[in-house]
Amino acid sequence: MGDNGSTTSALHRTAEQFHILVDSVEEYAIYLLDPNGNVVTWNTGAQKIKGYTAEEIVGKNFACFYTAEDVAAEKPQRNLHEAARRGNIRDQGLRVRKDGSTFEAEVALTVLRGRKGEIRGYSKVTRDITDQIRSREFEAEKIAAEKANKTKDDFLAALSHELRTPLTPALAGAMYLEDNAEKLPPEFVEDVQLIKRNVKLQARLIDDLLDLTRITRGKLRLDLDICDAHDVIRNAVEIAGSAITSKDLKVSTKFNAKQHHIRADCIRLQQVFWNLINNAVKFTPHGGEIAIRTFNEDGGRFHFEITDHGIGIEPERLASLFKPFEQADPSVTRQFGGLGLGLAISKHLVQLHRGTIEAESRGRSFGSTFKVTLETVRAELAKTDRR
Repeated sequence: MGDNGSTTSALHRTAEQFHILVDSVEEYAIYLLDPNGNVVTWNTGAQKIKGYTAEEIVGKNFACFYTAEDVAAEKPQRNLHEAARRGNIRDQGLRVRKDGSTFEAEVALTVLRGRKGEIRGYSKVTRDITDQIRSREFEAEKIAAEKANKTKDDFLAALSHELRTPLTPALAGAMYLEDNAEKLPPEFVEDVQLIKRNVKLQARLIDDLLDLTRITRGKLRLDLDICDAHDVIRNAVEIAGSAITSKDLKVSTKFNAKQHHIRADCIRLQQVFWNLINNAVKFTPHGGEIAIRTFNEDGGRFHFEITDHGIGIEPERLASLFKPFEQADPSVTRQFGGLGLGLAISKHLVQLHRGTIEAESRGRSFGSTFKVTLETVRAELAKTDRR
C-alpha cells in the first residue's frame, strides 16, 4: 500500500508540474477541446496570442478562431474529422483574435482517445508565425527586386553599347562636314551644325547611361593622380563656355581655397564640376548670374560651391535630386531634356572620391546651391608626387 500511495502521489505531482509547465508557456497557445470542439482548458500563451481570458473562452467552440470564410466552408469541423481519422494534422493559415484582427498561425491538432478507442477530445497547439511569414516575404521581395535590377542593368548596358556604336561614325561625319563647311552650299552649313549638336547631345545621354551601368555593376574604375581642383574647375567652365555665351550668363569665380590639390581621377572630377555647371546654366534664365567659389574649412578640406539664380527646387524634392532618372520636377525633362542622370552620376563619382555632394534651395524661384567637399593633399606632397 505504501508503495502504491507514493506512486500515486508522485503521479499527481508530475501531473501538477506538467499543468504548471503548459500553463506558463507564452510562445504557444496550448489548450484542450472536447469531442465537439468546445474549449476545455486555456494556457497563458493562448490568452496572449488570441486575446481571450480563460473565463471568456472556456466552453465556447473553437470555430470562433477561424475566419468567416473558413467557418462558412466548414473548415473547423473538417479539421476535427481529419485529426480523428489520421490521429493528428498540421495546418497553417489565418486565425482570428478576440479583437477581430488576424494573424498567420501554425497549428498542430491531435485526437485524444480513451482505452476503448472512443474520442475524448483534442489537444491543440497554435503558434503565431506572422513575423516569420513577413520575413520570408521580405526576403522573396528583396531577391525579386535584385533580379529585376540586374535585368534592368544588363538591358541598359546592352542598349547603351548598341546605341553608341552607330553614333560614333555619325558624329565623325558631322564634324568632318563642319570642318569643310566652305565646300558646302551656304544653306547647308547651319543644318550641319544642328546635326553635330544633336549627335553630340545623343552621345552625351548614352555616355551617361554607360556610366550609370558601370557604377551599378561596380566596374567604374578611377585613375588616381594629384589634381589641381582650380584648374579642373576652369576647364569645366571652358567646356560649358558656348552654353554660357548663348544664354548671355554672367559667371563669377572666387577661388579662395589655399589648399586645392586633390588625389582624384582628374577627368572624372572634371565631369562632376561640368555636370554642376551645366545644371546651373540649364536652369538659369537668359542674362542671369552664376557664382562659383572655393574655400577651405574642416581641417583643410576643399569646398566647391556653385550658386545660380534659376528656377530653384522645392524642399520636398531635394531628396530625389540625386536618384537616377529623377528630376526635381517632372516638367523639367519635357522643358530642358536629359535623362536625370547627371546628378546621380556626380554623387557616385564624389562618393568614390570619399567626398560629399549636397543641394540647397529656399524653394521655387529662389535659385539653388550645390556643394562638393573633398579631402586635400598638402601642396608639397602634390609637387613631390608629380616629379
